[in-house]
Parts: sequence; structure tokens; C-alpha cells
Amino acid sequence: MHDDSALVEARIARFVRERLTPAVYRERTPLDVAAWVVPGEPVSFDEAVAARFAPMEQGTAWGRPWGTVWFHLTGSVPPGWDRAEVLVDLGFSDAQPGFQAEGLVHAADGTVVSGIEPYRRHVAVPGPSVDLYVEAAANPDLSGGWRFAPTPLGDPATAGDAPLYLLGAVELANLDVRVWELAQDVRTLRGLLGELPRDTPRWAQVLRALELVVDLVDPSDVAGCAAEARAVLAPTLDSPAHASAHRVHAVGHAHLDSAWLWPVRETVRKVGRTVANVLSLMDADDGFAFAMSSAQQFAWLAEHQPALFARLRERVRQGRFTPVGGMWVESDTNLPGGEALARQFVVGGRWFRENMGVECEEVWLPDSFGYSGNLPQIMTAAGARWFLTQKLSWNETNTIPHHTFDWEGIDGTRIFTHFPPVDTYGAELSGAELARASRRFAEKGRANTSLVPFGWSDGGGGPTREMLAAAARTADLEGSPKV
Repeated sequence: MHDDSALVEARIARFVRERLTPAVYRERTPLDVAAWVVPGEPVSFDEAVAARFAPMEQGTAWGRPWGTVWFHLTGSVPPGWDRAEVLVDLGFSDAQPGFQAEGLVHAADGTVVSGIEPYRRHVAVPGPSVDLYVEAAANPDLSGGWRFAPTPLGDPATAGDAPLYLLGAVELANLDVRVWELAQDVRTLRGLLGELPRDTPRWAQVLRALELVVDLVDPSDVAGCAAEARAVLAPTLDSPAHASAHRVHAVGHAHLDSAWLWPVRETVRKVGRTVANVLSLMDADDGFAFAMSSAQQFAWLAEHQPALFARLRERVRQGRFTPVGGMWVESDTNLPGGEALARQFVVGGRWFRENMGVECEEVWLPDSFGYSGNLPQIMTAAGARWFLTQKLSWNETNTIPHHTFDWEGIDGTRIFTHFPPVDTYGAELSGAELARASRRFAEKGRANTSLVPFGWSDGGGGPTREMLAAAARTADLEGSPKV
């Protein structure tokens, strides 16, 4: 029999790229944009909105390294639009989710709405008009291909004044929910297709369903065909996972180094942007849960964004936003001595109890470079019952042979430990990641559950609505772990 699967897969990819993705927004119209350049360090909302703004056009250079520019966005929603969103392109590169410009969106009364990041550019518009302020941070990309070579951009004193970014499109767009949902269906099945063995009936079934959608959808009327196309995919998406399928607990997370490739004051702002995104997602999805570590980061939010912190505390009370880790920050554990580590738990635990009303029973250290043998003793003395990390799975020399086990410390103290086999603390919940978690899990036959922290890290904005859509579609899907 003739095998044309490669051609079919190419057709599907082209359909997504050229037809489906462009149709997610039905109409677009530009917004009016004015800007004010902050002359020094970041300022408050009240000080910013009292400044004199000047009109700015798309393509205008903005943002000296580590500088701040406030943008004022205004406009009216055209009649008949049912799902208007503001789309903001600060001059983003699609190369990576963080390590570049970021923004925090405020309503005209100063209420924080959400963050703006490369992979999270939309802002909901609840009324007939737009009147928003965006505090935009011109953070330079210091990754340098992850060579971490010294660069003048690393210090505001040597970075110069040349603008780093060109303002992209800032516009109103009318989201077509039917097309967006179809796009999420297709994304999930394409991810699954890439991981299934090509000689299995399930692989052929998924390929055929996607091919039928490509044949069905009129390129000139994607929206008009979306409902029928989703009906074609429904049986394939509704086919349940195997009874023995690996189980994944997906926990929203946005790992954020308290000090790394940016000034500490920028960490403070990254915390605000990330939390704003998380809370806006919780407003839209009742099933979304999120975990955040480091008492210091909560304290920064309480000091600099008290209204946002109050909203966070309410979600903590509801059990949906979970402070984790019990430490002041996610610390190194190799260089500090025992007393310094103990103080991490004493000070961090006290802050969580007094300000959040919670007692952390876990230690959450996904990104530290190695773990001292005295930690089990210190962690259990602090009241921890279990420990999570990720970084050791990236070791180039030694492979950790287990993912779920008891870690025994120097004095014989043991603590229940988990290394997520997904091999990242910032997953997208893609088909490849879920398959990797199942494939790599070392305790098969003894256990069948692992944790997947998902969300863009280090200023990437945390989880996205696309990730939540992927979680919903893979909750019980044949060929995939159960999320």
C-alpha cells in the first residue's frame, strides 16, 4: 500500500500555519498609543499617569537597556464584536518566552489586569472601550545563546542608551472562540501523533482525523467550518486512555530566580507580572491550581502591589494558589552552612504562617545545583514531609536512577523525594513532554504517578490558557498519560 503519511503531515502543518492560526482572530483594528519614558528607576502608577505622554507609532524604537516606558492604549470596540482582546507586541522575539521585554497592564483606575510577555500578549476587554496603561520593561536578552559571556548590557552603568526594541502592533482583535478551540484540538492531536508508534492503529486514527479536518475546512471560511471540524475530531479526542496509563498531576508554576540575569528590582516586577497572569487565569478557569515558592517573593508583592497581594491571599484561602517550599528563597544548599539553611526555614516558615496562614509541608527546590547531605535532617526538623527537585536530572555525568524514593541523609533521616520525570520545571504540557514523563518514569510497577510543573519561567509569565486547554484535552486521552 502506498504510504503518503509524510505528505499528509506536511499538509496538516501548512494548514495550521497558513489557515488555522491566522483565523483565530476574525478582525483587527489598531489602537491609539502614547508613551512616556521614565527618566530613571521605575515609578508608581500614580506618578506615571500624571506625566505627559506623546503619541507613538508602530515601528518606533523604545527602551534603553533596563529602562521603563509607560504606554497608554486607548480605543473603542467596534459594534458587533463579541470577544474583544487587546494584543500588544512590545517588539518581542519568538525565540524564547522570557529574557526580553515584559509589561504589566493596569486599568485606568490603577487596578492591575495582567502581564504582557512574548507568549502571553492578550488582554481581555470587558467593556465597549479601551483605556489601559502598560508599564513596559526594556530588559535586554543576556542569554547570549546560553554562553553567559560577559556583556556591557549586564549593568545599567555600561549598557548605554540605545533603544533595544521596536514597538510592534498594538491592536484590538476579535477572538473567534470556535476557531481557538479547534486550534487547541489540533495542537493536542498533533502532539500525540508525534509520540505514538507509527505502526499502531491509534497513530493511523489520529492522522486520518486530522487529514479529514484539512479536507473539510474551507480556507476562505475557517470560522464557518470550525464547529463541524471539531465534531470530526471529537471521537478521536473522546477515546479514553488505557487503564494502566501513567498519571500526571499538572501543577501550574512559574519558577523565578530571585537573583540572576537582572537587577533585584526587576525580580520584584517579574513577581507582579506573573501573579497578575495567574490570577487572571484563575478567574477564567475554576480548575486551575498554582504553586509558588519563596516567602521573599510574596513579601515583595505585599510591599509593592498590596491590592494584587490581597487578591492572591483570597485564592490561597480557597486552596487554589498554594505557597510551597517553606523557605525564604529557593537557596543554594552547597555553600551555605547548616545554620544558614536552618534560618531559611525558620524565617521563611514564620513569614508564611504569619502572613499567609499556611504551614508548608514540602520543600520545593527545582533549580538548585546540588543538594547537601544534611538537608533531610534539616528539612524534617522544619516540619517538611516531602521534597521536590528537578535540576539533578540535567546532570551530564551521573543519571539519578529513581524518580520517587526516600532520600536518606547523613544522620539516617529520610524524606520522601520526587524528581519529576518530565525533566523540566516549566513544561508546556506538550505531547512530547507528557510522553517523556511516562517513558522515563523509573518506578514503573511500583508506582504510576508523577508531577509536572507547567508554565513559562523567569519572567515568561507562567501558565497560559493554551496550556490549560492541553491539560483538559489530555485528562483522559488514548495514547497519552492521564493529566
